[in-house]
Amino acid sequence: MTSSALVRPRWRSLPGDLAAALLKGGVGQLHLVGIAEMALAAMNTPEGAAYGAPALFALGADALCAAWEGDPLDGRTAGQLAALHKARPFLPTPVFRVAELLASLDAPPPDAEVRQLVQLLQQRDADASCRLLDRQRRAQPGNTFWLRQALVVGMTEARHQWLDAWLAGLPSGPGNVPAPIVAALRGDVAFARGDMAGAAALYAAACKALPLVTWKVRHAESLYRAGDREGALALWSVAAEARPWQVNLLLRRDDVARGRDLPGDLPAGRGAVLFYTWNKAECIDEALASVAASDLGDARVVVLDNGCTDATPAVLARWAERVPGRLGERLHTVTLPLNIGAPPARNWLLTLPEVRACDWVAFLDDDATVPPHWLRLFGASMASYPHANVYGCRVVDYSVPMLLQSVDLHLDPGGDMAAAPENAPGYRRRFSVSDLHLQELDFGQFSYLRPCVSVTGCCHLFRRAVFDAVGPFDLRYAPSQYDDLEHDLRRSLRGDLPVYQGHLAVRHMKRTGRASWTDPAQFSNAWANMYKLQYRYARPDFDILRQHDHAALLADVEARGL
Repeated sequence: MTSSALVRPRWRSLPGDLAAALLKGGVGQLHLVGIAEMALAAMNTPEGAAYGAPALFALGADALCAAWEGDPLDGRTAGQLAALHKARPFLPTPVFRVAELLASLDAPPPDAEVRQLVQLLQQRDADASCRLLDRQRRAQPGNTFWLRQALVVGMTEARHQWLDAWLAGLPSGPGNVPAPIVAALRGDVAFARGDMAGAAALYAAACKALPLVTWKVRHAESLYRAGDREGALALWSVAAEARPWQVNLLLRRDDVARGRDLPGDLPAGRGAVLFYTWNKAECIDEALASVAASDLGDARVVVLDNGCTDATPAVLARWAERVPGRLGERLHTVTLPLNIGAPPARNWLLTLPEVRACDWVAFLDDDATVPPHWLRLFGASMASYPHANVYGCRVVDYSVPMLLQSVDLHLDPGGDMAAAPENAPGYRRRFSVSDLHLQELDFGQFSYLRPCVSVTGCCHLFRRAVFDAVGPFDLRYAPSQYDDLEHDLRRSLRGDLPVYQGHLAVRHMKRTGRASWTDPAQFSNAWANMYKLQYRYARPDFDILRQHDHAALLADVEARGL
């Protein structure tokens, strides 16, 4: 927050790539620091002068403040914020004093101590990680570095009681972590364990003493999830007035105000829910249970048994039973003698006569579960964006739903060297995919509807005719990885962008991204397929994709009047 009021950005007049960065998202610590740097640097350019240097300073300073608010114990960002204030005062005095204090309390220890914790985290040994952090807390009680690591472990491994006890036991008084910071952090823990009333009370207490915008936004989200829509909208409006550039907040408030967060009608016409599975009997059982418990209308469910050798056939036979609670005649099973991989399995399903007769199809991973109104939420997105052909959703970790796996994806420029398996040649990326969702936990900041360049294949709804227009999934990405992304890029090059339905959260049992790169074979396969995708299209094609994405995001905020 800044002491001077910000104004709504003039999206089409912002200098350089600032508009693209802001429209992509107004969250994620690294992203926000980058926005701050871009805005402050643009002040000294002709474009910046035309836009207004004071407005750019206010924007850059507030973006840096937002980066700090998301991780207030981060001494480096707190120090940057305090230094900028000293050079050109803009913060309310209480905020400056808290940032300056927290910058002094974060003292990174020797590398050897950090490596030990990193090894435990990579092994997903939460118990050992907690024991190590408890030892460090006793050895270095005033060093907030270890409290920051405790927040990571406690939130990502759902050790909420342990973490809250640590926070509740922090010493108070001058020179210690200020009480409003502790209250807000305890609010985050209450939010993560589903205690929305408790979270709202803690955020309110924190805001009363130190009214940071991020805490107001989380307070609003707590009220919303507790059923108080009007209270949430009132708080979101106050936050949006203070931070009118933060597009996630603007979209969230606008969707709830318009009722676009609510389930709509089921997708029109004949439909099918499609699975392909290989040796995940327990997972497909739970996935089918969630689908059977949902509102399917007249949709069929088709499962391709991709050469399973475990108990999957018995699971599928059980779900085909004509008894209450089962799928019965609604379920159709296709059995193959061997595993043909993901893209061929998707394409096989698409060739089935009963699928070709559909108006829409939804692909769902065999280790993903859906909420009861998932198809009605897709129906709402189809009503809001009727010209789109593909719709995706927000994907969260099955066990720890605060961990985001996928949201609306956008393309960033390449140029960096891609991480490679041992003995594999390096190469420079032609593009990268946005990772804002990996920089933060899920406090509702990605719960909105809008177009994007790609949505995850974990839960993908297509108008079936799109496959007649652009073709099936590319077999070159077998056995798995990135065939869904390539299909999205192929369509987006034609200006046919997917729509992200962030009000629909699907829980995925497999941790994805870097968290899943523990098996060398899996990593090598993913690396090889990404290499193919990087060179599947020419550099100008990726420029066109970014242009299409930016144009769609800009048109969306302008249509909403944001």
